[in-house]
Amino acid sequence: MKKTNIKTAVIAVIAIFLMSSCTYVRQGEVALKVYELGEKKGQIEVLGPGRYAKHWFGYFSYKHFPTTLQQWSWTANEEEGSRGNEEITYQAEGEKVSADVGIEFEFPKSNEEIIAFYKKYRKTPQEFIDLYLRKDVRSAFNKVVESLPIEVVYSSGKDSIRQQVQNIMSEKYAKDGIVISEITYLSNVRLSDKVRDAITAKLEAKQKAEMRENEVAEAEAEARKKAAAAEGEAQRLVKEAEGRAKAMDIEGKALARNPQVLKLKELEMQTTLAKSAAGWQYVNLSAEQSGQLLNLGSK
Repeated sequence: MKKTNIKTAVIAVIAIFLMSSCTYVRQGEVALKVYELGEKKGQIEVLGPGRYAKHWFGYFSYKHFPTTLQQWSWTANEEEGSRGNEEITYQAEGEKVSADVGIEFEFPKSNEEIIAFYKKYRKTPQEFIDLYLRKDVRSAFNKVVESLPIEVVYSSGKDSIRQQVQNIMSEKYAKDGIVISEITYLSNVRLSDKVRDAITAKLEAKQKAEMRENEVAEAEAEARKKAAAAEGEAQRLVKEAEGRAKAMDIEGKALARNPQVLKLKELEMQTTLAKSAAGWQYVNLSAEQSGQLLNLGSK
C-alpha cells in the first residue's frame, strides 16, 4: 500500500512537471517556435492553436502573436487601460499639445509575413506596441502639425490631422504586413489653460467678425435685389413707352397715306359724343362732312 502511494505521487509529480513544461496556443493566436540552439538555430516555425512542449535547456522558445483585430489605447488615465500616463504628446508652434489616442490594427496574417516581421523587429507584440507603434504615432502627429497654427490643431484641423496620421502609419507598416485600420481621438485635444483661453477668445472674435461680415453681405444683397427690381421696372416702362410711341408713329403714317381714315375716325368720335346725349339730337357736321344731319336715335 505504501509503495502504491509512492508510485502515485511520483506519477502526479511527473504529470505536473510535464504540464508546466508546455506552452498553450489559444484560439485567435499563433506561436512562433524560434530555435535558439543546435543545428536549427535561427529557424522559425509557425504553430496554430494547441499545446506544445517546452525544451528544458532552451533549445527553442515560443513567441505568441494574436491573429485578431487589436484595439489599443494610449491615455492619461490609468483606469482606461494604460499602465501609466501614456497620452500622445506633440508640439504645435512651440506649445505642448496632448490627447488620448486609440489605434486598431492587425498583425501579419500569413506564415511568411509573421516570420519576416519577427526577424525584423525581434519583439513580442507588447514590446512592438510600446517601442514602435506609440513612438511612430507621436512622430506622425509632430510631422503633420509642425507647420499648422495652434488654433487649427486645437479646433478646425483635428479630424484632418488624425486622418493624415492614420495615412502615414498605414503606409509605413503596410510593407510589414501590418494593417492599421483606424487611429482615433479618445479625448479632446489638451492645451495649457493660458493657451486654450487665448485661442477661445480669438475664435470668438473671429466668429463675431464673420457674423458682421455676413450681415453686411446680406444687406448688400438686399440692396442689389431692390436695385435690380427698380431697374427692371424702369426698363418695362421704357419698353411700354417705346411701344406706344411706335404705335402712334405707325398710326400717323397710316393716316398720312390715307386721309379717309382720318375722316372715318372723326365720324366715330362724333357718333360716340352724340350717343352720350339723351333723346333725339341733331349734330351739325363740318362742311367737309357735307352738312349732313344724323338721326342717332334714343339713348
